[in-house]
Amino acid sequence: MLIHDLTRRFLTSNLNTPILNDTGARDREHEQERSSREAVAKPKPGHLVAMIIAALLLTALSLEAQVFPEPLCENLPEVSPEVKTWVAQVAPEFAQVPVRELPATTALDMFRRATAAGWGSVEVLTQGVFREPCTFYLSKEALRAVDAAFDLDLLTVIRGQDKKGQEFEMAAIVAGRGKLVAFYGRDGIVYTNKRLGRDFTLASRVEFETPAAGVLEHVQGLFAKVVLFGWVPIRSVVKVGDTLKVEAGTLTSKSRVKPILARKAGPVTPWRGAPERFRGR
Repeated sequence: MLIHDLTRRFLTSNLNTPILNDTGARDREHEQERSSREAVAKPKPGHLVAMIIAALLLTALSLEAQVFPEPLCENLPEVSPEVKTWVAQVAPEFAQVPVRELPATTALDMFRRATAAGWGSVEVLTQGVFREPCTFYLSKEALRAVDAAFDLDLLTVIRGQDKKGQEFEMAAIVAGRGKLVAFYGRDGIVYTNKRLGRDFTLASRVEFETPAAGVLEHVQGLFAKVVLFGWVPIRSVVKVGDTLKVEAGTLTSKSRVKPILARKAGPVTPWRGAPERFRGR
């Protein structure tokens, strides 16, 4: 009788007690589902970096498409036989592929769009279009037109006066397949770059390799005069963010990137960004 009464009380008490174990299991399931959703919504650090890089790449490609909206290799005309012969003589590697002329009108449109995009001069000349399987030729007349319309920030200036007061100008540019060569009418041109406050020497042929946008490397024919070091060969010019880094020998100089500016009537207002001096590494 006692055993029967105890059994009845136990069963009654269990029927009136909430089922805590089942409720806890449901809470744990909900917590796991919420954690799974948060894990999906919140990318891991590595994934976040990849997403940022992809976004920057898409932005860069979009800007390049704005500045170079048409495939130049297919649309530009072939150079004349005389120019093709000249290219084959001075730069045989460029004559192995079709040589296209970049006329003044096309060059002006290109730099006008680059100005609207806020690009610097180095960015224009190192885009992927200049790594396509063809060669682009800019004549002296096309370069004059560009120099007259835009204020470019180039160590290889298009026109200027040397230290002796004699005028000089670029005779042509040949670019393509990841390489760019600027030609001048004479050798050993020494001029002062007023913005950088430094003397530079230009050979009659200045060469650059352009493996990526914003990068000019393996430079030949360009020298900077540095106190205590004398004439030092420029090795590379690289755009890093808003900074232009120039490496000369074992020295490095950094300055702000100067955007391309359309020239206005009257005197051109000088750019006042003060560069850092060359310094040892």
